[in-house]
Amino acid sequence: MKKAVCYIRVGPMETRKHPFRRADQEKRLRSYCAENDLDIMLVIPDIRVEAFIPLEDRLGGRDLANTVESKGIQHIVIWRLDRLFRSAAEMSGCLGAWSGAGIICHVLDLDGMSIRTDQEQGKVVLSTLNVLAGLARDLPAERTKNWIRKKKNNRFVYGAIPYGYDLSGNQLVPNSREQEIIRQVKHWRAEGRSLRKIADELNEQKVPTKRASAVSRETRWYASTVSYLLKNELYLGEEDDDDQAGGRG
Repeated sequence: MKKAVCYIRVGPMETRKHPFRRADQEKRLRSYCAENDLDIMLVIPDIRVEAFIPLEDRLGGRDLANTVESKGIQHIVIWRLDRLFRSAAEMSGCLGAWSGAGIICHVLDLDGMSIRTDQEQGKVVLSTLNVLAGLARDLPAERTKNWIRKKKNNRFVYGAIPYGYDLSGNQLVPNSREQEIIRQVKHWRAEGRSLRKIADELNEQKVPTKRASAVSRETRWYASTVSYLLKNELYLGEEDDDDQAGGRG
């Protein structure tokens, strides 16, 4: 059985009559999978998400990473590269990691043709695209990264609402219960626990993820989710605030 996951991204302005709307993307992906004997395990959407948002900062993007990690997925199917990746560097990193894990990425529309990363044509096209895209996008991507960092530092919304915060107007405000979980995760990590053991502990304690409240169902913690909490600059900034508060006291 060829287990596949399909990923869809719809931008904020890509609504009802737009050619990139969710229904049209999903129809194309399902048709392709049927023609190529791929068994769709899950269709993961990111709705009203801008292209410049990093994959790890999207709810659907994190779901994709967790699904690939836990479900033994062999194929990832997308319509176009810009639906999934925001930069050449992100694309190169993901495709390299997936290839190393034996995962094949299918792109339905790359300048009018479909490619897959396990075939020679796909390897050549993507390698060339990596070089050209790197020249054209690395500087804008860096500007975008700085823009998002500025948003994080000032706690303005920059994508999906991150764990540890709630939305008030267009600004993020700390969620005290989730902030306590973040502090506990950092404490466990400082003790030397692995990311997977921390995820297992959170699952055993039935600590809900941010995604759980959004979809009204139980979701699980994974090593990649814990890693995100530990690396996100937003949470590092929270530590700085705590230190400053302590100094003022």
